[in-house]
Amino acid sequence: MTLEDSTVLIDLGPIRDAAVEQLAARRTVKLAPSTLATASSQDPDKIRRAFPDSNAVLSALVLGAYNDMSDAAEAAIVPGDSPLQRWIAISRGVRAWALGHPDEYSLIWGQPVPDFSAPPETMAAGARTVLALLATLHEALAAGELLGGEDDLPLPPAMAANVTALAEGLLNGLPDWVIARMLVAWTQLHGMVGFEVNGHIAGVAGDPEAFFDHAAAQMGRYVGLSR
Repeated sequence: MTLEDSTVLIDLGPIRDAAVEQLAARRTVKLAPSTLATASSQDPDKIRRAFPDSNAVLSALVLGAYNDMSDAAEAAIVPGDSPLQRWIAISRGVRAWALGHPDEYSLIWGQPVPDFSAPPETMAAGARTVLALLATLHEALAAGELLGGEDDLPLPPAMAANVTALAEGLLNGLPDWVIARMLVAWTQLHGMVGFEVNGHIAGVAGDPEAFFDHAAAQMGRYVGLSR
């Protein structure tokens, strides 16, 4: 691809490649404890003892973000609501927290920070929100009210392997069709929230909240919650 005018012919390929490299550099996170101490007017020695390096700072941010999101999701639950109502409420809690904390949401659900691996304790914190959703499914299953899946096509072998792996973990005890649909619903939730957090919703829905509520309800019904 070239750009030509009366004086110059430019090969845009190398320019594009160089620009993309610069865009990728935006994901480089520099959280030096000494810099943070200065920015927050804290004692540098205390900061360095609490956070020896930038990875320690990132770990604390990731753990805090997961817990804060889960707190918001769990706080949205209203005692006495039906499983479907709780599903919608939990989804709303995730959305509300994400819109109020877009940078923290992007930290845990956006592109991974290069050369950073979150510590194991973030796994438990990150699971709390999905566990809240799964509790609604288990309650409906126990009551004989988890409906659907009878007409689903057989799962392709590769997808069946995905379901088997999930059935051996957090989704243990749920029917295969629910597990397959739950995977769709969970990724759809964060795809929808990320779409809005990153400013792409205006061209799709004039009322983002109404759109989100509708989609959350549809996903709840999709995974088998009839009420």
